[in-house]
Amino acid sequence: MLNILLALSLSLIAAVYCWLRQHFRYWERRRVPHIPSTLIVGNIFDLLRYRCCFGEQFERLYNHEAASGQDFVGIHVLHNHALLLRDLTLIKRILVSDFSAFASRFERSDPVGDAMGSLNLFFAEYETWREIHNIFSPLFAHGKVKQMYSLLQEIGRKLETHMHAWNFTDDDACSAIVEVKELCALFTTDIISSLEFGIDANSLANPHAEFRRMCIEVNEPRLKRLLHLFTIFFVPERVQLVRAHLYSKEYEKFMRSSIEYAIAERMRSGNQRNDLIDIFIALKQQAADGAKDSVLQQPDFFVAQAAFLLLAGFDTSSSTITFALYELAKHPELQQRLRAELREALVKCGGALDYETICNELEYMRMVVDEVLRLYPATSFLDRRCTAEQGYLLGQSSNDYRIPKGMPVYISVLALHRDPRYWPQPLEFDPERFSSENRKQHASMSYLPFGAGPRGCIGFLLGLLEVKTGLVHILKNFRVETCSLTLPEMKFEETAFVLAPKGGIYLRFVKDKIY
Repeated sequence: MLNILLALSLSLIAAVYCWLRQHFRYWERRRVPHIPSTLIVGNIFDLLRYRCCFGEQFERLYNHEAASGQDFVGIHVLHNHALLLRDLTLIKRILVSDFSAFASRFERSDPVGDAMGSLNLFFAEYETWREIHNIFSPLFAHGKVKQMYSLLQEIGRKLETHMHAWNFTDDDACSAIVEVKELCALFTTDIISSLEFGIDANSLANPHAEFRRMCIEVNEPRLKRLLHLFTIFFVPERVQLVRAHLYSKEYEKFMRSSIEYAIAERMRSGNQRNDLIDIFIALKQQAADGAKDSVLQQPDFFVAQAAFLLLAGFDTSSSTITFALYELAKHPELQQRLRAELREALVKCGGALDYETICNELEYMRMVVDEVLRLYPATSFLDRRCTAEQGYLLGQSSNDYRIPKGMPVYISVLALHRDPRYWPQPLEFDPERFSSENRKQHASMSYLPFGAGPRGCIGFLLGLLEVKTGLVHILKNFRVETCSLTLPEMKFEETAFVLAPKGGIYLRFVKDKIY
């Protein structure tokens, strides 16, 4: 009996092994250029072992020797057959020209079991995404963002007050060593809570305030959360089985109560702030008078938008400000040039920059921010899922590979931004790449900090304004320098989805007012 069981077990193992071998020879059988993969884990073994972050994993695949000279290569993300794109023309076709054939992302959440996770612009399937996009794109238009600037200025002044209250060192009463990522996160948390909820989160004054605590909690790399995120991004067909949720129960509860309170309080007071709550109230009235099948009728629709905007808004902007200060500290001559430009603008505007000045007249500020986003793109990789019923033919010949419906394609933004074919000395921080003259030389689609095409980031204007506002209110009072705790070379946190410095960034802030 034991011999029979052993024989059956060995036969089963052999059968599974043979199936896996065949499964992972998918690209080889189709004679498509591919990167050799490992059984079961495919080409993301480094990511699974916390040897790199999401962005670095796709950068390594982009730069793999098997991918050299190829327009695209076959890869395996766990068991999923996928393509990694390397050709700019092909990337433009997928993201822009032939968007209708790649209208949805690969990752998705369960629309029934996780409404808060699935009802937002990032994860929503195409039909739902289109309706949400049409509703919210006016919120991020130039005119609306301009109206929000006064709220950002208010938080900027609070940032200055917070920094002036630091305990400066006894031996040097003009400087303090500060962990920059946390400082920037407090600032952007206060901005998003004000813009979204009309609520003073008070994170700068009280780093343990509830809003800040929730922002930390939602990014905490706990095992259960990592499992859920991994399922959503790489095994989306199993989200119902795992009962994967984009957010924790605590964060969902907090967001529901916050939105309900903010809407009720705004309706009671009748105040107008040109923020997300005003938009929600108008949309609620529209939903009451509109069609029953509208996405606005979904119970968690409004909470879902607020939950994702808080998560996306504070983390990406705070990381960009952090990386900017890090590079400026390492390049004091560039920092001096930026502060000189800022001083001239402050004198012209009487100490408080207006919207047109901060957006359109600080040319070197724009160059610095753009170069930061090249070297450290917040969205370090993009993906799309083929949605065309007949698939998508990559070439002009009938013999070329046809991407089947449902297959994901990936784009390594981090690798594109550091590809020496498009960016000479790509690891060098050089804002001159983005001078007015040099911009004309950039290859189309080689710079994708906010994605491209219809599913590109609609909040990029507001995000850029947040970053510039933070830099203005910091650099007008302080210059930043490296210290003994500063990372000599940047290392990314392996468990973070958005690029984040490993262990934080410590810099010396020296009192040095320019106005």
